[in-house]
Amino acid sequence: MTADEKPVLVFDVNETMSDMSPLQGVFEELGLPGPLAQTWFAGVLREGFALAVHGESQPFAVLGDSVARSLFAAQAPNRDVEEAVRHVREGMQRLPVHPDIRSGIAALAEAGFRITALTNGSQATSEGLLERGGVRQHFEHVLSVDDAPCWKPAPEAYAWAGGIWGLPLERALMVTANAWDLHGAARAGMRTVWVDRDGAPWPEYARTPDLRVSGVRELAARLRGDVAGLRD
Repeated sequence: MTADEKPVLVFDVNETMSDMSPLQGVFEELGLPGPLAQTWFAGVLREGFALAVHGESQPFAVLGDSVARSLFAAQAPNRDVEEAVRHVREGMQRLPVHPDIRSGIAALAEAGFRITALTNGSQATSEGLLERGGVRQHFEHVLSVDDAPCWKPAPEAYAWAGGIWGLPLERALMVTANAWDLHGAARAGMRTVWVDRDGAPWPEYARTPDLRVSGVRELAARLRGDVAGLRD
């Protein structure tokens, strides 16, 4: 099998590659409940998606700071609000990769796959995550929608990235832990892989992914064994 026959692998970053669980500790350091981290992150996505509906966009950090301020108006942190906002932002910049990332990405690179990333987060934060995880050298591109017309899952985000990759979207395989991202990628014409580390049920309203794996190591094993037969 030649390199031209293999799909280009497109990795989402937030949640898919980054382990978000330490964010609970970041909020606890502010004297707040740890699960508020999930509320904050969901709020950032909500605002990004709302702007995308209108073809508009704002950087992740801008929305993240704004959502944090709103949360801190209802639940006061144990320090100055702007200091608490900065603490959350810096916490995002310190996240580790999931344990399966380093060996899984290395195996995919060794097998000759082109690997790239497309994130709704910032390029600098994503680059830092991949550097800390020891895998940045395997990524051809690390793209942020900061430079795109709007956030994923709007089709314009995937189309913009496809122009940079220089290939039709049907040649790309979106790899993500997020059902909304897979649904958007599928509608844009990409093939899709769901990284389901928790054994969660697939939401019935979303397009069924072409492949479901428990982590990136399993993805590498599956793709090395059968690139053509992607569907379960």
